[in-house]
Amino acid sequence: MKSIILIITFLLSVTCIYADKNETINAHPATKVTFQYLKNAMGQDWDGAAELIEPLSLENLKARYIMKIKASSTFDEEIARVRKVDCSNLREVESLKPVDFYVRYHKGVQQRFKVDQTILDKILASLEVKLLSLAEDNVDKKEYCHILVRTRHSNGDKQISALDLVSLVKIKGVWKVTLNAQQPVVKKVESPPK
Repeated sequence: MKSIILIITFLLSVTCIYADKNETINAHPATKVTFQYLKNAMGQDWDGAAELIEPLSLENLKARYIMKIKASSTFDEEIARVRKVDCSNLREVESLKPVDFYVRYHKGVQQRFKVDQTILDKILASLEVKLLSLAEDNVDKKEYCHILVRTRHSNGDKQISALDLVSLVKIKGVWKVTLNAQQPVVKKVESPPK
């Protein structure tokens, strides 16, 4: 009997710790940005999502895509990549502002899959985001926050669940989603003294 009481007491204390942890995560200012970013992305509001992303990430995304265009193996492949962002040639892509590039790129993907607005409405109405963990980090005098979430939504036909990691960086006191924080960082190792 005593062991059963101990087990119940332990389970109740673990539940309280877990709840306190989630309240701490929910109260963090980066969680609001994460929720809004996920809502915008799931609802395909690319203008809204772009506003929440760090400018450097948008610049890097555009630069990588331009490199991909230039690395095309055929002229047809190059044209397809240029048209994906609603441009007629590489110079037009290069002249886009990074925010405009991001919006055009995602609208191009959206058009390719032809997702109906009624389905997007169902996705947004059913969207649930469960915060699992939050980790803060300082790298090169920059504050980062990494938030692990479980998203669930329905498109009316299927229930979809995904595990997502959203990384944010603090810029002038404001949390912004960073697309760069999850990329590997490579630094040259100094050779040991001989």
